[in-house]
Amino acid sequence: MKQLIYLFLLCFSIVSINAQESPRPDLKTMSQEQRREYIRSLSPEQRRKLMEDAAAMMAIRKLQIPEEKQDTFKKLLTEFSQSQKAIKDKFKTTKVSNQNLSDADAKKMLDQSFELGLQLLNNRKLYTEKFLKILTPQQVLKLFSHEGQMREKMMQRREKLENPSGNEPAEKRE
Repeated sequence: MKQLIYLFLLCFSIVSINAQESPRPDLKTMSQEQRREYIRSLSPEQRRKLMEDAAAMMAIRKLQIPEEKQDTFKKLLTEFSQSQKAIKDKFKTTKVSNQNLSDADAKKMLDQSFELGLQLLNNRKLYTEKFLKILTPQQVLKLFSHEGQMREKMMQRREKLENPSGNEPAEKRE
C-alpha cells in the first residue's frame, strides 16, 4: 500500500513539474514500465525537481503540515536542501585512494571534512530557526530525524528507476 502511495506521489510530482513545459502523457494510464521510461526521458534537472517535490510531499504528509503552510514549507525545505548541497559542493574533492595520500594531504582532507561538518551544522541551526517560524518544535525535530530516512527512500527510488531489474549496480556488489 505504501508503494502505491509513493508511486502516486511520484506520478503527481511528474505531472506538476511538466504542467507548463509540454503536453504530458497521462501517467494514470501508463504501465509501470512506461512511467519508468518517461522519467528516464526527463532531463537531470527535471528528475532532481521531481525527487525534491516527492521528498517535500513525504515530509508534509509525515509532519501533518496544514494546507495553508505547505507552500511556505516547500519553499523553505527546498532552500535548506540547496544550501546544504552548496556547502557540500564547495568541499568536493577528487576521489583519491587513501593509500596514495601523504600524511600532510590526509591531514588536510581531515581538516576539510571537519570544516564541512561545522558549516553543515551551522546551516542546520540557521534553518531550524526558520522552520520554527512555521512549524512546532516537535515537527522540526521530527523533520530532522526523518531527513536521513527520506534521503534513503529517494535513493532507493532513483536506483529502482535506473535499474528496474532489481539487480545491484556492479560497483556496489562485493
